[in-house]
Amino acid sequence: MEEKLIHMGCMIYNRFPDYEISAKAVLGAIGIKAKDMHNFACCSSTIVPSFSDEWIYLASYNLALAEKEGLNIVTLCGTCTATFKRANYELVRDESLLKKVNSRLEEVGLSYSGKTEVKHILEVLVEKLDELKAVIKNRLDLRVALQHPCNVFRPDYIAKFDNPLEPEAMRKILRLTGVEIVDYHEEYQCCGSTITMVDESLGARAGAEKLISANKAGAEFICVACGNCAFLFDKKLDEIKKVEPEVNIKTIFITQILALALRIENKAALDIRGVEVE
Repeated sequence: MEEKLIHMGCMIYNRFPDYEISAKAVLGAIGIKAKDMHNFACCSSTIVPSFSDEWIYLASYNLALAEKEGLNIVTLCGTCTATFKRANYELVRDESLLKKVNSRLEEVGLSYSGKTEVKHILEVLVEKLDELKAVIKNRLDLRVALQHPCNVFRPDYIAKFDNPLEPEAMRKILRLTGVEIVDYHEEYQCCGSTITMVDESLGARAGAEKLISANKAGAEFICVACGNCAFLFDKKLDEIKKVEPEVNIKTIFITQILALALRIENKAALDIRGVEVE
């Protein structure tokens, strides 16, 4: 079985155990063991670089831990994915920066050479579509709208995955499960989660616009592949309902849909987001 280190990110680690459990189960079903690395730290976030150059050290620390283990990283969060890929991009092209980073890493017994490969779980699943198709057992009768994790695809010169403006990864994966993918006007817009860090009401309004649009298009669920999107749509739903009280749509992780289609018998992976499991 292929082995990868899983970096869940702060949001998922603390708030969404269902995403973690379902992701590990789905990866296991297609021959990938997701190994925990308990020394992993916060990725450093895509926001930190806007006010500090120090972000590179924390990102590099995580990458160096993986390199020491001789394993690549699979991520569940769009922000973590973008941060790690950007760090690799900067370190590989700037030898002086790599030396600077390694001088800091030496203080904790680490070094980094740029060898750690980072892929979001969507990338891994798209690469394993044939293996995934082979283990699908259920055809699901669900109407699902998609929320694409924008940081997984942008900027394209760093992400190097899918179409950054109209990504197809989630569609390719979910078509295997039989779900009806509902098109809606705001599909490719940002969820609004990051905006809440500056203006909570503005972020809630952005989220409300997406959910209202998906609702009107007939979706029962909005499918996400990032903890930040889930945080806004699920944990901040009360704030969204202040903007639009009629919003009535549940949030579900793509790995939960896959877990249902694979008949994975782990209720902790499935029923937290409002999916009833018999």
